[in-house]
Amino acid sequence: MDKSMGIKNGERKNQDKSKVMLVFDYDGTIQETIKIYAPAIFDIAKRLRTIYDVPVENPSYARMESWLGLKNEEMWADFAPALPTAAKAAASARVGAYMRTLVRDGVDPWYSGARDTLDELKKQGYRMMILSNSDHEYAEFNRKRFDTDRWFERYIDCESWDWQSKADVLSSIISNEPDLTYVMIGDRFNDQEAAVRNNILFVACEYGYGKSGELDEADERAYSVVELPEIIARLTDY
Repeated sequence: MDKSMGIKNGERKNQDKSKVMLVFDYDGTIQETIKIYAPAIFDIAKRLRTIYDVPVENPSYARMESWLGLKNEEMWADFAPALPTAAKAAASARVGAYMRTLVRDGVDPWYSGARDTLDELKKQGYRMMILSNSDHEYAEFNRKRFDTDRWFERYIDCESWDWQSKADVLSSIISNEPDLTYVMIGDRFNDQEAAVRNNILFVACEYGYGKSGELDEADERAYSVVELPEIIARLTDY
């Protein structure tokens, strides 16, 4: 199947950008989440040692970055696998609360240039949505705090879809509007998987939190968020 998802060969010239849906990951793609995630993890690591007597060390930044984009259960399986389930839930809640507090206190975790990039894409007429492997509370906080509705018509979190994979959620979305051209934009393996399994275009955000070689099936690569408009135009304007 043509990756343009509904645009037949020979019919792509001067494509209407309102027929293109840009599907953005959030953490590591729009938001430089480590700015608020690392302090929250250091806080919870200290609490695990002092309250739960769990012998965890402060993880490296590389290790924390590898957790961004994963489900909570996957993160805790690596960080503190022996921690009881109830304690993991409480710890996850505290991490989220700590991150929200930092944002309310004035920390802006969005990548420099992200808003201008989204303004430009919106001005050009692209349709846009967010597909995040996050819980609903986290998504709603970010949607409201950063007024993402001014750019994105939907902010989808995987928890609201019973923690289905991004690939499965995106498949359902595409089935409802199959004639659009879809472009997945993200920094982790599950973003690439969503694109590959649905046979759509994929822009790898190399400035995010993916490991070397993690995004080897990308159609294009962005090394800064400000590169996205030019890259997306190159992929979709035929």
